[in-house]
Amino acid sequence: MSDITINKVVIHELVKDQHQSIQPSNLRSTVLDSANSIVLKLVESITALYGTRNNSAHYGTFRTGDGSGLFPENLISYTQLTQPDDSHFLSLTQIAMNELYRKAESIHASSGGYILFADYSNTQSRFFIIAMIKQKEGIRLSASLEPEELIELDMSRLYQAARINFGKLSAYLAASEADKQDLSYLSFVSPTVGKTAAGYFVTALGCAPGAASSRATDTLVKESTAFFRNNEILNPSRKRFKDNLLEYLARKEESGESVKLSEVEEIARPFMPAEEAGQADEMANAFIAHLNSEEHAVPVEFPVNKAALKKHTHISYSADNWDLKFERHALGLTDAAQIFYDRENRRITIRDLPDRLIEKISDELENRPEE
Repeated sequence: MSDITINKVVIHELVKDQHQSIQPSNLRSTVLDSANSIVLKLVESITALYGTRNNSAHYGTFRTGDGSGLFPENLISYTQLTQPDDSHFLSLTQIAMNELYRKAESIHASSGGYILFADYSNTQSRFFIIAMIKQKEGIRLSASLEPEELIELDMSRLYQAARINFGKLSAYLAASEADKQDLSYLSFVSPTVGKTAAGYFVTALGCAPGAASSRATDTLVKESTAFFRNNEILNPSRKRFKDNLLEYLARKEESGESVKLSEVEEIARPFMPAEEAGQADEMANAFIAHLNSEEHAVPVEFPVNKAALKKHTHISYSADNWDLKFERHALGLTDAAQIFYDRENRRITIRDLPDRLIEKISDELENRPEE
């Protein structure tokens, strides 16, 4: 039984070869049969690629104001319909195709392809997905076992795609302006977002990266550590991996460079077994899919949030009369540790106090009036 339910689905064609003039789009006038097994398999294959190692997603929201185009406002109106019919769905897809045509026409190096649109639901939420599919050449054997050329759809990767989560969009629209800073409801896959030729797809649809760096930083540390902890093979290495990850994040924060999931994978790779062919690749793919999933939404690239990072590198507490803050690695359960926690007596001992602090303490005690 399928994990998804297709509400509406259609495929149009954006007709443009790279470095050639754009041609009129090939628009289908009716939706596809959602119950057709091949149609269902196609949509399942597209959605299954989302968030995998070579199809990692950016998370964000629609642009607002100039440059957002017509698609965002029409998509929002569509999500608010109680029961959209085929005409509502097709009208929205044609608006998107017009926006894609307009952008691709102005960029000589851009290329087109088949554009799949689907309104579907799964156990998580309801989604609207737009994905570009390309053709590829292959070889098959004829009935007489003669090799012959075959043209088929390339289902190995997402060339360009965008997906909107209806539930998260509804929550975003109802949130306060302050809370909206931490929310995202759309994701998109584009191998070269910053490059005009490939980035026209997400630009035409009004997508903009913007996942909150504080949430992304915190979730990356928590969920990558959880992945190691919940994997029997990786669990013994979780502390060393976490130390390496925190060092990496600290370097990125200091340099101002963005975190990249591809680099996080490189940190995790040495701890992944490779006794069997493809074992490490399979585990790495599952690791990135876990982080980049709709549930956890760690973007493919984001800046480190200093405050969120400090929550994982430091322990701090403020009482009425004192504050305490120290790096986590300084804490230990023996008197050899710089910060020694005596569990039995519920006490903390700080070793190797600096001379300047000792002077301050001595001065304070010596200058106190006698009680």
